[in-house]
Amino acid sequence: MVSKQFKKDMGSVFNDLSLVDKLLPVWIILAMILGILLSVYVPKSRQAFDGASIVGVSIPLAVGLIVMMIPPLCKVEWEHFFKFFSRTKYLKPILISLAINWIVGPFLMFGLAWLTLFDEDEYRRGIIMIGLARCIAMVLLWNEIARGDNTLCAVIVLINSLLQVILYAPYQIFFCYVITGDYNASVTNAGISYSLVSKSVAFFLGIPLGFGVLIRFASIYTVGLATYEKKMIPLIGPWALIGLLYTIIVIFIEKGNDFIKEIGSALRCFVPLVAYFMIMWFGTFFFLRWLSSSNKLVAFKKSAKRGEVNVVSSTEESADENSKLLCGCEEKISKHPTKWVSGCSANYAETITQTFTAASNNFELSLAVAISLYGSGSKEAIAATFGPLLEVPILLILAFVAKYFRVKFIWSDVEEEIHADEEMAELNQ
Repeated sequence: MVSKQFKKDMGSVFNDLSLVDKLLPVWIILAMILGILLSVYVPKSRQAFDGASIVGVSIPLAVGLIVMMIPPLCKVEWEHFFKFFSRTKYLKPILISLAINWIVGPFLMFGLAWLTLFDEDEYRRGIIMIGLARCIAMVLLWNEIARGDNTLCAVIVLINSLLQVILYAPYQIFFCYVITGDYNASVTNAGISYSLVSKSVAFFLGIPLGFGVLIRFASIYTVGLATYEKKMIPLIGPWALIGLLYTIIVIFIEKGNDFIKEIGSALRCFVPLVAYFMIMWFGTFFFLRWLSSSNKLVAFKKSAKRGEVNVVSSTEESADENSKLLCGCEEKISKHPTKWVSGCSANYAETITQTFTAASNNFELSLAVAISLYGSGSKEAIAATFGPLLEVPILLILAFVAKYFRVKFIWSDVEEEIHADEEMAELNQ
């Protein structure tokens, strides 16, 4: 039986969703089905993508990716961007993000790919290449749906983009060839990888970033910040969804037929990908919740040494009181006894942003590199195609899971927001 509290929490999440968010899963599923049907039963539709391309990606797909990225970037407070770097409190989340994205993520995908595709060299390389490409596009959309920190997300995306130019090529060579001893192939592909990665990052991030910054500053200068946020953002925002649905349809038209033909191998490739998305998302989420409590414990012990807090007690009552003080949110616990309290001092917007940037991947870059190095009909390219096929629905579902966790857990910033809303409601009465 479903508990009343669960129904209440889910009701709160559902009410928090806009009509667009509520219908988003249906639209995405329909877009996938439409793309596959066109790819399989209207073969000429695939020929539309055999013409001009940019950095290995067809122009129709490139257009969708750019349109999809511009609206979230328009919402980033670029006017305060340099202040973000000047505040030391933002240094820690950036360092954590770098460690998760460039150490944990690649090695995790490498291990999962070898564990499940040990006898499929080509498919394994394609899956590994997905794990090496850190997301610079769709994570902005998932983060926005889940109500993460848009500015922090944009900063992490920018840092990952710069690092991809430097690290993706040597990472691809190291993980795909050097470890396996295939040194000749690594030398052959080195020049191509460096050139292609640089062009891909410049194109897929530089163009939408330029449009986002230009639109925001030009609008603020002409109509003012208040008018921009109230009138112009509602007009710009829907284009993210339009670009997303268009991109999904194009991807499935272009690769849907290959997906159906390779369905047997696809099912094996699905295993490491699904495991990767889930482990990275939930692992990062609970790690940051734990880290928040750990930081509070360190601060508490330092205060105790200075004599600011009395921690000397052998009674269970004092121990319970001290454990509440450790997280610094005993008042929140008393107000919300049904919520999960572990790591209650964590910041929701920051945690969710870190979670999605860790679990997301730059599928357009991995696909472009796979096509350029191995050809559009290669098994590496087909494996790289499975990335967006799974990432889109899985991370969409996880965006709704994040909204549920926002209601179910106690958060420092969410509780402050609720308190502010309650005060405003009292003043309006």
